[in-house]
Amino acid sequence: MRLSLKSWIIFGCFLPVWLLVIGLGGWLLNNHFKALDQQLVDRGQLTLKNLSPALAGGFMQAERLPQLRQIAEQLLEASDVRAFSLYDQRQVSLFHAGPSMRPLERNPTLRWSLQPGVAKEKETLRFIEPIYELAILRESPRGRVGDSLALVGWAELELSRTPTLLYKYRLLLISGGLTTGLLLFSLLLTHLLVRYLQHRLDFSLEAITQVAEGVTPETLPVVHINELHQLQQTIAMLSSHVAEREQNYRQSLEEVRDDSLRSLETIEIKNIELDRARKDALQASRIKSEFLANMSHEIRTPLNGIIGFSNVLSRTRLEQRQKEYLSLILGASETMLGIINDILDFSKIEAGMMILDNTPVNLRKALHESLAMLAPQAHRQRLDLLGLVYDDVPLEVKTDPLRFKQLLSNLISNAIKFTEQGEVVVRIMLDDVAEDLEAGIPPSDLEAGSFCRLRFAVTDTGIGLNEAQRHKLFRAFSQADTSQTHQFGGTGLGLAICKQLVKQMGGQIDLESVEGVGSTFWFSLPLQVQETAPEPEPWLLGKTLGVLESHRLTSQAWCHQLRSWRAQVVAWDTPEKMLDHLNGRQQIAAVLVGLNALQASSPIWLESLAYLKTAELPCLMLVNSSEPEVHARLKRQTKGQLLTKPLAAPRLKLALETLLGQQPEPVESFYGEGVYATTAELPLILAVDDTPSNLLLLITLLQQMGFRTLQATNGEEAVQRVIENSVDLVLMDIQMPVMDGVQATRRIRSMGHAYRTLPILALTAHAIGDEKEAWMQAGINDVLIKPLHEKQLMDLLHRWLGDRFVATHMPLAAPELNHSEESWQSCPVDRELGIRLAAGRAELADELLGLLLSSLDQSREAIELALKRQDDDALIEAVHRLHGASRYCGVPDLAQITEVLETQLKSGQQQLVAGSLEQLLYEIDRLQDWREREYASTWHRQSG
Repeated sequence: MRLSLKSWIIFGCFLPVWLLVIGLGGWLLNNHFKALDQQLVDRGQLTLKNLSPALAGGFMQAERLPQLRQIAEQLLEASDVRAFSLYDQRQVSLFHAGPSMRPLERNPTLRWSLQPGVAKEKETLRFIEPIYELAILRESPRGRVGDSLALVGWAELELSRTPTLLYKYRLLLISGGLTTGLLLFSLLLTHLLVRYLQHRLDFSLEAITQVAEGVTPETLPVVHINELHQLQQTIAMLSSHVAEREQNYRQSLEEVRDDSLRSLETIEIKNIELDRARKDALQASRIKSEFLANMSHEIRTPLNGIIGFSNVLSRTRLEQRQKEYLSLILGASETMLGIINDILDFSKIEAGMMILDNTPVNLRKALHESLAMLAPQAHRQRLDLLGLVYDDVPLEVKTDPLRFKQLLSNLISNAIKFTEQGEVVVRIMLDDVAEDLEAGIPPSDLEAGSFCRLRFAVTDTGIGLNEAQRHKLFRAFSQADTSQTHQFGGTGLGLAICKQLVKQMGGQIDLESVEGVGSTFWFSLPLQVQETAPEPEPWLLGKTLGVLESHRLTSQAWCHQLRSWRAQVVAWDTPEKMLDHLNGRQQIAAVLVGLNALQASSPIWLESLAYLKTAELPCLMLVNSSEPEVHARLKRQTKGQLLTKPLAAPRLKLALETLLGQQPEPVESFYGEGVYATTAELPLILAVDDTPSNLLLLITLLQQMGFRTLQATNGEEAVQRVIENSVDLVLMDIQMPVMDGVQATRRIRSMGHAYRTLPILALTAHAIGDEKEAWMQAGINDVLIKPLHEKQLMDLLHRWLGDRFVATHMPLAAPELNHSEESWQSCPVDRELGIRLAAGRAELADELLGLLLSSLDQSREAIELALKRQDDDALIEAVHRLHGASRYCGVPDLAQITEVLETQLKSGQQQLVAGSLEQLLYEIDRLQDWREREYASTWHRQSG
């Protein structure tokens, strides 16, 4: 705290001294006043004590009472004696002198005491003295020493305290006046001293200021204080030194100015070169951005056609070898697309063009989608793939959904790629770091709108990394071991992109690894909670379920999930333990059986499934394999459901509800799930693209979904189609000749209010954050990046068509009708496929084919009878039975048409049923004709 010189002198010297003086004076006065009070008490006590003998005689001799009155009057002559009274032993007043005595308020019981006492009242002192006979006997010749004392009366003397108080007040007033005078006088002296010192210090301060400003100070006045005199001498010395240094500085400045003038021309030349280099850098950045946009569009456009038409082709009738070729094409295209995406993403990040969204993301759904996408790769390597989301993790958070899935997919894909055997486990949990705790983010008290830090960890049992290899990670175009590039492939950009994305999202990324044991790659992100995880519904309360799973973590995850639904769970890790337990006849509602590809062909596991089938115990098989042959072999072992690992909790719940009879059995589809339009008035969708292949693909996909379509090749045609037709939705390409998609959108929006609510969705091969915002401002409702994925297109259409787009299974494309002689004479049975579906056993394949051929007449009769009676349920049942029988035999054409027809019947697509029925009857006749011409009971066992 800074104070002035005057304040320091007053508070440091003057005030403490006077406080001491006043305190000491007050203490002395207080002691003097106490002494006066004590003198008054001693005087009253002494007066009564001296009067006691005379008073005792007056009691004994009545003639002496006048003498006592005279004594009392003499006492009253004193200024402080107020009254005197004398009482006999009966407390009767003998006489009283002076005014009436004031009542005893503080000591009422002291008046008739047998001992001398003093009653101190507010304004008086009352002295009470008992008078005894012994005092008289001492003067009488008849008295004898030792006789008992007799009380003869009391004497009371009242002294006034007023004179003493007046004396005190006078003394206090005099001492206060003297003290005040001395205080004022010393304060005046202090003020003069401070003023003198302040005046001299102001002179010194002004001199120092002049020295700082480069001015020679004037001569300072003479002072008579040694310290101030030394200060003035120091200031004068400082002034001379500063003047000398200033002269030296001026000389140096002159030299520097000459050098600066000589360098000015050089600096100007450098500035011109730097400005030119800056313009060149901006031009290069603009060219790079244009190159990224053009390259993205030019590469993604043909890839869109390749991937899209490959998916469409996969749903047509193909030979087994053609399907293998097609799968290779799709795999190579997806790999190429992944490499292109990595290069483009890395370029965007390096150019600072990566803009992140902030929308709600369901963490559990996003994790399941990432795992489901990479599950076939893990199944091919026979790895256990598992996702674990801790119970306290929020349901939804706000982040960029595309980049979040990219982070998960990159880390999971790397873990699968570098793991030859074992497991890959993904964990999502709250990250209780010290910074969050200091910021007041308790992990156990999350609410919507609050922030939390989540940790995402991917653990594998792969090759692991040593310390030197770890330092090479997260660098662009590099891998831990260069020899691994040829073995595992990849550009080395995945982890570099992950690191940049996590950094841009405000998080951290790192790894923990032990060479030869495995690695854990993790990243943590600060995220805003959108919705907390709801409490699990106890819908399995009172039921007991069994879990047979050899993989420890998978078993623990399933058991935890079932227990959260309030089920009693019995877990086994081997079939023998399960069989021993079930033989004990404990009531089990259903059994979850988890198998890998090896266990699916193991006799002991197959025997356990056969036991469950024989015991008619509901069974849900979860298989760590994507091979159709494995699925077909297992389906023959049980009548339960079969699903693929890893399985999300909602799908597990739906499967268990179906298994336990709480939900109708869903429609199965060999080609996967989708959506299609079911309303009587099908929506009309306008597809706009300048590339013929992309336009054809888009029209094909929309028509297969059941929509009515229009097409246009540029923006101008699109505007005309919208004017001429009542369009429900527009799929608009961006980069087109004549008029681009953004201009066409603006034109449509300007045509009136009815067109402002028309959904217009952009389809483009390239889009960055700034471009998306500009498109949205122009009137585009949503953006879909090429190449097209059917699931993404379906989700987008469902979002913008609402109730006119109902979620179910996508209708499969029926094989084209081909009733030529060549088709009739071709063999409808695929020997290799039949043996593969029979787990490599030709004898079983012959038996299954014989059963199918013998049931064809019965199936045909059931179908024709249902058509005649117009019984849709019977028709579905007949087609479903034939479909189930054909799935386990090498009859691909019959299997495909029965699946298509069953899906069409269950989804109500009556406009497609007639053609499919015609094709089905044709395939039955064709197969029966082949049986008459070529079939033998050992057909599969014969050499090709």
